[in-house]
Amino acid sequence: MRTLLLLSFLLFFAFNCNGVEVYVHMMPWFETKETNNGTWGIHWTMDNEDPDVVINGKQDLASFYHPQIGPYASGDPDVVDWQLGVMKAAGISGVFIDWPGTVDFADYRKNKQNAEAIIDGTQRTGLKFAVVYEDHNLNLAFVPDQIGQATEDMAYLQENYFVKDNYLHVDEKPLLMDFGPQVLYEKMWDQIFTPIEPKPAFLTLWNQHLQGGSYCEGEYAWVWLDFLDGLTTWYDQVDVPIKIGTAYPGFQPFYQMGGWGGPTWTIDYGEDTFRQSFELALQNTEMIQICTWNDYGEGTIIEPTDEFGTTFVDIIQQATGSKYTHEDFEELTNIYFMRRKHADNATKLEELRNQYHELMHKFD
Repeated sequence: MRTLLLLSFLLFFAFNCNGVEVYVHMMPWFETKETNNGTWGIHWTMDNEDPDVVINGKQDLASFYHPQIGPYASGDPDVVDWQLGVMKAAGISGVFIDWPGTVDFADYRKNKQNAEAIIDGTQRTGLKFAVVYEDHNLNLAFVPDQIGQATEDMAYLQENYFVKDNYLHVDEKPLLMDFGPQVLYEKMWDQIFTPIEPKPAFLTLWNQHLQGGSYCEGEYAWVWLDFLDGLTTWYDQVDVPIKIGTAYPGFQPFYQMGGWGGPTWTIDYGEDTFRQSFELALQNTEMIQICTWNDYGEGTIIEPTDEFGTTFVDIIQQATGSKYTHEDFEELTNIYFMRRKHADNATKLEELRNQYHELMHKFD
Protein backbone atom coordinates (compact mmCIF):
# COMPACT_ATOMS: atom_id res chain seq x y z
CA MET A 1 0.00 0.00 0.00
CA ARG A 2 2.82 2.39 0.90
CA THR A 3 4.50 1.70 -2.47
CA LEU A 4 1.25 2.32 -4.34
CA LEU A 5 0.72 5.63 -2.55
CA LEU A 6 4.26 6.74 -3.37
CA LEU A 7 3.83 5.70 -7.00
CA SER A 8 0.57 7.66 -7.23
CA PHE A 9 2.31 10.70 -5.74
CA LEU A 10 5.18 10.47 -8.24
CA LEU A 11 2.85 10.00 -11.21
CA PHE A 12 1.00 13.16 -10.26
CA PHE A 13 4.15 15.22 -10.10
CA ALA A 14 5.61 13.67 -13.24
CA PHE A 15 3.00 15.92 -14.85
CA ASN A 16 4.13 19.25 -13.44
CA CYS A 17 3.54 22.86 -14.34
CA ASN A 18 6.18 22.95 -17.10
CA GLY A 19 5.83 26.68 -17.63
CA VAL A 20 2.11 26.91 -16.83
CA GLU A 21 1.53 29.98 -14.67
CA VAL A 22 -0.51 29.52 -11.50
CA TYR A 23 -2.54 32.36 -10.01
CA VAL A 24 -5.02 32.51 -7.13
CA HIS A 25 -8.36 34.28 -6.81
CA MET A 26 -8.30 36.37 -3.64
CA MET A 27 -11.08 37.96 -1.59
CA PRO A 28 -10.27 41.36 0.04
CA TRP A 29 -13.39 41.55 2.19
CA PHE A 30 -12.46 40.35 5.70
CA GLU A 31 -12.49 42.67 8.72
CA THR A 32 -11.78 42.34 12.43
CA LYS A 33 -13.20 44.33 15.33
CA GLU A 34 -10.10 46.54 15.25
CA THR A 35 -10.68 47.51 11.60
CA ASN A 36 -14.48 47.56 11.58
CA ASN A 37 -15.57 49.95 14.32
CA GLY A 38 -15.67 47.34 17.06
CA THR A 39 -17.61 44.63 15.22
CA TRP A 40 -16.46 41.61 13.23
CA GLY A 41 -16.87 41.90 9.47
CA ILE A 42 -19.85 40.14 7.92
CA HIS A 43 -17.73 37.61 6.04
CA TRP A 44 -16.59 36.18 9.38
CA THR A 45 -20.07 36.31 10.91
CA MET A 46 -22.74 36.13 8.19
CA ASP A 47 -26.03 36.51 10.11
CA ASN A 48 -25.49 34.34 13.15
CA GLU A 49 -21.84 33.49 13.93
CA ASP A 50 -19.67 35.19 16.53
CA PRO A 51 -15.85 34.87 16.47
CA ASP A 52 -15.75 35.95 20.12
CA VAL A 53 -17.40 32.63 20.99
CA VAL A 54 -15.11 29.57 21.15
CA ILE A 55 -16.63 26.15 20.43
CA ASN A 56 -14.48 23.02 20.87
CA GLY A 57 -11.41 25.21 20.90
CA LYS A 58 -12.28 27.01 17.65
CA GLN A 59 -13.60 30.51 17.09
CA ASP A 60 -17.18 30.54 15.82
CA LEU A 61 -16.67 31.66 12.21
CA ALA A 62 -19.02 31.63 9.24
CA SER A 63 -16.99 28.80 7.76
CA PHE A 64 -16.22 25.14 8.24
CA TYR A 65 -12.52 26.06 8.23
CA HIS A 66 -10.29 28.34 10.30
CA PRO A 67 -7.29 30.38 9.08
CA GLN A 68 -3.98 29.21 10.48
CA ILE A 69 -3.29 32.75 11.71
CA GLY A 70 -6.83 33.27 13.00
CA PRO A 71 -9.56 35.50 11.51
CA TYR A 72 -7.90 38.54 10.00
CA ALA A 73 -8.37 41.93 8.36
CA SER A 74 -7.65 41.77 4.64
CA GLY A 75 -5.95 45.17 4.60
CA ASP A 76 -3.54 44.43 7.46
CA PRO A 77 -0.01 44.63 5.97
CA ASP A 78 1.24 41.82 8.24
CA VAL A 79 -1.58 39.57 7.04
CA VAL A 80 -0.95 40.55 3.42
CA ASP A 81 2.77 39.79 3.74
CA TRP A 82 2.03 36.37 5.22
CA GLN A 83 -0.51 35.50 2.52
CA LEU A 84 1.54 36.72 -0.43
CA GLY A 85 4.71 35.28 1.07
CA VAL A 86 3.14 31.83 1.25
CA MET A 87 1.97 32.24 -2.35
CA LYS A 88 5.43 33.14 -3.59
CA ALA A 89 7.04 30.30 -1.65
CA ALA A 90 4.53 27.94 -3.30
CA GLY A 91 5.58 29.09 -6.77
CA ILE A 92 2.35 30.99 -7.42
CA SER A 93 2.86 33.82 -9.92
CA GLY A 94 0.33 36.28 -8.54
CA VAL A 95 -3.20 37.13 -7.46
CA PHE A 96 -6.47 37.84 -9.23
CA ILE A 97 -8.18 40.21 -6.83
CA ASP A 98 -11.97 40.24 -6.52
CA TRP A 99 -12.60 43.96 -7.07
CA PRO A 100 -15.82 45.76 -6.03
CA GLY A 101 -15.51 48.87 -8.20
CA THR A 102 -15.44 52.45 -6.96
CA VAL A 103 -19.06 52.89 -5.88
CA ASP A 104 -19.48 53.75 -2.19
CA PHE A 105 -21.98 51.20 -0.86
CA ALA A 106 -22.02 48.75 2.06
CA ASP A 107 -18.43 47.55 2.58
CA TYR A 108 -17.28 48.15 -1.01
CA ARG A 109 -15.10 51.15 -0.20
CA LYS A 110 -13.28 49.18 2.48
CA ASN A 111 -12.92 46.20 0.13
CA LYS A 112 -11.33 48.49 -2.46
CA GLN A 113 -8.91 49.86 0.15
CA ASN A 114 -8.02 46.32 1.13
CA ALA A 115 -7.48 45.39 -2.52
CA GLU A 116 -5.02 48.25 -2.79
CA ALA A 117 -3.22 47.08 0.35
CA ILE A 118 -2.87 43.69 -1.34
CA ILE A 119 -1.57 45.37 -4.50
CA ASP A 120 1.04 47.18 -2.39
CA GLY A 121 1.97 43.77 -0.97
CA THR A 122 2.47 42.29 -4.44
CA GLN A 123 5.08 44.95 -5.08
CA ARG A 124 6.89 44.06 -1.83
CA THR A 125 6.95 40.36 -2.67
CA GLY A 126 7.46 40.56 -6.42
CA LEU A 127 4.15 38.97 -7.47
CA LYS A 128 1.89 39.95 -10.38
CA PHE A 129 -1.75 40.92 -10.02
CA ALA A 130 -4.88 41.42 -12.07
CA VAL A 131 -8.49 42.31 -11.32
CA VAL A 132 -11.75 40.35 -11.39
CA TYR A 133 -14.50 42.96 -11.66
CA GLU A 134 -17.80 42.41 -9.84
CA ASP A 135 -20.35 43.93 -12.23
CA HIS A 136 -23.14 42.44 -10.06
CA ASN A 137 -22.28 45.08 -7.45
CA LEU A 138 -23.88 47.69 -9.70
CA ASN A 139 -27.24 46.03 -9.04
CA LEU A 140 -26.59 45.40 -5.37
CA ALA A 141 -25.66 49.08 -4.89
CA PHE A 142 -28.77 50.28 -6.79
CA VAL A 143 -26.64 52.27 -9.24
CA PRO A 144 -29.00 54.14 -11.61
CA ASP A 145 -26.49 54.71 -14.44
CA GLN A 146 -24.73 51.36 -14.58
CA ILE A 147 -22.88 52.00 -17.84
CA GLY A 148 -21.66 55.35 -16.54
CA GLN A 149 -20.47 53.86 -13.25
CA ALA A 150 -18.77 50.94 -14.99
CA THR A 151 -17.03 53.38 -17.33
CA GLU A 152 -15.75 55.29 -14.28
CA ASP A 153 -14.56 52.00 -12.78
CA MET A 154 -12.65 51.11 -15.96
CA ALA A 155 -11.06 54.56 -16.05
CA TYR A 156 -9.96 54.10 -12.43
CA LEU A 157 -8.40 50.73 -13.27
CA GLN A 158 -6.64 52.20 -16.28
CA GLU A 159 -5.23 55.16 -14.35
CA ASN A 160 -4.29 53.39 -11.12
CA TYR A 161 -3.77 49.67 -11.72
CA PHE A 162 -3.05 48.88 -15.37
CA VAL A 163 -0.06 51.25 -15.33
CA LYS A 164 1.73 49.40 -12.53
CA ASP A 165 4.82 47.44 -13.53
CA ASN A 166 3.50 44.21 -12.01
CA TYR A 167 -0.01 44.32 -13.48
CA LEU A 168 -0.44 41.14 -15.52
CA HIS A 169 -0.55 41.65 -19.28
CA VAL A 170 -1.55 39.07 -21.88
CA ASP A 171 -0.42 39.75 -25.44
CA GLU A 172 0.69 43.18 -24.21
CA LYS A 173 -2.81 44.00 -22.95
CA PRO A 174 -3.81 44.34 -19.27
CA LEU A 175 -5.82 41.28 -18.25
CA LEU A 176 -9.30 42.12 -16.95
CA MET A 177 -11.84 39.52 -15.89
CA ASP A 178 -15.49 39.93 -14.97
CA PHE A 179 -17.32 37.68 -12.50
CA GLY A 180 -20.16 37.12 -14.89
CA PRO A 181 -21.36 39.18 -16.62
CA GLN A 182 -24.40 39.42 -14.38
CA VAL A 183 -25.55 42.97 -15.12
CA LEU A 184 -23.68 44.32 -18.16
CA TYR A 185 -24.06 42.49 -21.46
CA GLU A 186 -22.76 42.57 -25.03
CA LYS A 187 -22.90 46.10 -26.52
CA MET A 188 -22.94 47.62 -23.04
CA TRP A 189 -19.33 46.48 -22.66
CA ASP A 190 -18.43 48.02 -26.04
CA GLN A 191 -19.75 51.35 -24.81
CA ILE A 192 -17.87 51.02 -21.51
CA PHE A 193 -14.54 50.19 -23.16
CA THR A 194 -14.76 52.83 -25.92
CA PRO A 195 -12.82 55.54 -24.01
CA ILE A 196 -10.32 53.08 -22.51
CA GLU A 197 -6.87 52.84 -24.10
CA PRO A 198 -5.24 50.45 -24.29
CA LYS A 199 -8.18 48.05 -24.42
CA PRO A 200 -7.81 45.23 -21.87
CA ALA A 201 -7.70 41.54 -22.65
CA PHE A 202 -11.24 41.03 -21.36
CA LEU A 203 -12.46 37.64 -20.09
CA THR A 204 -15.83 36.48 -18.80
CA LEU A 205 -16.77 33.48 -16.71
CA TRP A 206 -16.83 30.22 -18.63
CA ASN A 207 -19.55 29.76 -21.24
CA GLN A 208 -20.37 33.48 -21.26
CA HIS A 209 -17.93 35.06 -23.72
CA LEU A 210 -20.73 35.88 -26.19
CA GLN A 211 -22.15 38.20 -23.52
CA GLY A 212 -18.86 40.10 -23.20
CA GLY A 213 -19.09 42.30 -26.26
CA SER A 214 -16.73 42.67 -29.19
CA TYR A 215 -13.66 43.26 -27.01
CA CYS A 216 -14.05 39.96 -25.16
CA GLU A 217 -11.10 37.64 -25.83
CA GLY A 218 -11.86 34.61 -23.74
CA GLU A 219 -13.14 32.91 -20.61
CA TYR A 220 -11.98 31.51 -17.31
CA ALA A 221 -13.33 28.40 -15.60
CA TRP A 222 -14.85 28.22 -12.13
CA VAL A 223 -16.23 25.74 -9.61
CA TRP A 224 -19.58 24.12 -10.42
CA LEU A 225 -21.59 21.16 -9.21
CA ASP A 226 -20.74 18.90 -12.19
CA PHE A 227 -17.06 19.05 -11.15
CA LEU A 228 -14.74 17.32 -13.64
CA ASP A 229 -17.49 16.62 -16.19
CA GLY A 230 -18.22 20.30 -16.69
CA LEU A 231 -14.54 21.23 -16.70
CA THR A 232 -13.67 18.54 -19.23
CA THR A 233 -16.48 19.66 -21.52
CA TRP A 234 -15.32 23.27 -21.30
CA TYR A 235 -11.68 22.44 -21.95
CA ASP A 236 -12.62 20.28 -24.95
CA GLN A 237 -15.36 22.31 -26.57
CA VAL A 238 -15.01 26.03 -25.88
CA ASP A 239 -12.83 27.70 -28.51
CA VAL A 240 -11.69 31.18 -27.51
CA PRO A 241 -8.32 32.93 -27.89
CA ILE A 242 -7.62 33.05 -24.13
CA LYS A 243 -8.66 30.32 -21.68
CA ILE A 244 -7.74 30.27 -18.00
CA GLY A 245 -8.30 26.92 -16.33
CA THR A 246 -9.14 26.36 -12.70
CA ALA A 247 -8.26 24.16 -9.75
CA TYR A 248 -9.95 24.05 -6.38
CA PRO A 249 -10.02 21.93 -3.22
CA GLY A 250 -13.82 21.55 -3.05
CA PHE A 251 -16.99 23.51 -2.38
CA GLN A 252 -18.43 23.53 1.13
CA PRO A 253 -20.67 26.61 1.45
CA PHE A 254 -21.63 27.87 4.89
CA TYR A 255 -24.46 30.05 3.62
CA GLN A 256 -27.37 28.02 4.94
CA MET A 257 -25.83 27.58 8.39
CA GLY A 258 -24.84 31.24 8.42
CA GLY A 259 -28.35 32.45 7.64
CA TRP A 260 -27.59 33.67 4.12
CA GLY A 261 -29.06 32.63 0.81
CA GLY A 262 -26.83 30.84 -1.64
CA PRO A 263 -26.04 27.48 -3.17
CA THR A 264 -26.40 24.39 -1.00
CA TRP A 265 -24.74 21.83 -3.28
CA THR A 266 -21.26 20.62 -2.34
CA ILE A 267 -18.11 19.07 -3.79
CA ASP A 268 -15.93 17.01 -1.46
CA TYR A 269 -13.27 19.25 0.06
CA GLY A 270 -9.76 17.89 0.31
CA GLU A 271 -6.57 16.78 -1.36
CA ASP A 272 -8.18 14.44 -3.91
CA THR A 273 -10.46 17.13 -5.33
CA PHE A 274 -7.59 19.57 -5.55
CA ARG A 275 -5.22 17.14 -7.25
CA GLN A 276 -7.84 16.08 -9.81
CA SER A 277 -8.88 19.60 -10.81
CA PHE A 278 -5.28 20.85 -10.76
CA GLU A 279 -4.00 18.05 -12.99
CA LEU A 280 -6.88 18.49 -15.45
CA ALA A 281 -6.11 22.21 -15.70
CA LEU A 282 -2.42 21.54 -16.23
CA GLN A 283 -3.28 19.24 -19.10
CA ASN A 284 -5.46 21.78 -20.85
CA THR A 285 -4.38 25.39 -20.25
CA GLU A 286 -1.29 27.56 -20.03
CA MET A 287 -2.64 29.64 -17.15
CA ILE A 288 -4.53 28.47 -14.08
CA GLN A 289 -6.60 30.39 -11.56
CA ILE A 290 -7.04 28.58 -8.28
CA CYS A 291 -10.45 29.37 -6.86
CA THR A 292 -9.93 30.40 -4.23
CA TRP A 293 -7.24 31.54 -1.86
CA ASN A 294 -9.65 32.53 0.90
CA ASP A 295 -13.38 32.35 0.24
CA TYR A 296 -14.25 30.92 3.63
CA GLY A 297 -17.98 31.38 3.11
CA GLU A 298 -17.97 29.06 0.09
CA GLY A 299 -15.38 26.66 1.43
CA THR A 300 -12.89 26.83 -1.45
CA ILE A 301 -9.83 27.88 0.56
CA ILE A 302 -6.26 26.82 -0.17
CA GLU A 303 -4.48 29.15 2.26
CA PRO A 304 -3.16 27.34 5.37
CA THR A 305 -5.89 26.46 7.85
CA ASP A 306 -6.11 24.69 11.19
CA GLU A 307 -7.92 21.81 9.50
CA PHE A 308 -5.63 21.20 6.51
CA GLY A 309 -2.41 22.99 7.37
CA THR A 310 -0.29 23.68 4.29
CA THR A 311 -1.63 20.70 2.31
CA PHE A 312 -2.65 22.65 -0.77
CA VAL A 313 0.30 25.03 -0.97
CA ASP A 314 2.62 22.04 -0.48
CA ILE A 315 1.05 20.41 -3.56
CA ILE A 316 1.46 23.61 -5.57
CA GLN A 317 5.04 24.07 -4.39
CA GLN A 318 6.06 20.65 -5.63
CA ALA A 319 4.13 20.93 -8.90
CA THR A 320 5.67 24.32 -9.74
CA GLY A 321 9.17 23.21 -8.83
CA SER A 322 9.56 26.19 -6.50
CA LYS A 323 13.03 26.63 -5.02
CA TYR A 324 11.41 27.35 -1.68
CA THR A 325 10.69 24.56 0.80
CA HIS A 326 8.01 23.64 3.31
CA GLU A 327 10.22 25.13 6.01
CA ASP A 328 9.87 28.52 4.34
CA PHE A 329 6.11 28.35 4.95
CA GLU A 330 6.91 27.82 8.62
CA GLU A 331 9.32 30.76 8.66
CA LEU A 332 6.71 33.05 7.11
CA THR A 333 4.17 32.08 9.75
CA ASN A 334 6.73 32.64 12.48
CA ILE A 335 7.52 36.10 11.08
CA TYR A 336 3.80 36.93 11.16
CA PHE A 337 3.37 35.94 14.80
CA MET A 338 6.62 37.65 15.82
CA ARG A 339 5.35 40.87 14.24
CA ARG A 340 2.23 40.55 16.35
CA LYS A 341 4.21 39.83 19.48
CA HIS A 342 6.59 42.76 18.99
CA ALA A 343 4.13 45.26 17.52
CA ASP A 344 5.45 48.02 19.82
CA ASN A 345 9.14 47.28 19.32
CA ALA A 346 10.38 49.32 16.34
CA THR A 347 13.84 47.72 16.39
CA LYS A 348 12.47 44.20 16.34
CA LEU A 349 9.95 45.07 13.63
CA GLU A 350 12.73 46.40 11.44
CA GLU A 351 14.65 43.15 11.91
CA LEU A 352 11.53 41.21 10.92
CA ARG A 353 10.98 43.40 7.85
CA ASN A 354 14.52 42.68 6.75
CA GLN A 355 14.08 38.97 7.41
CA TYR A 356 10.91 38.94 5.34
CA HIS A 357 12.50 40.89 2.48
CA GLU A 358 15.51 38.59 2.35
CA LEU A 359 13.29 35.52 2.35
CA MET A 360 11.07 36.87 -0.40
CA HIS A 361 13.90 37.83 -2.70
CA LYS A 362 16.57 35.20 -2.05
CA PHE A 363 15.88 33.54 -5.42
CA ASP A 364 15.12 36.65 -7.49
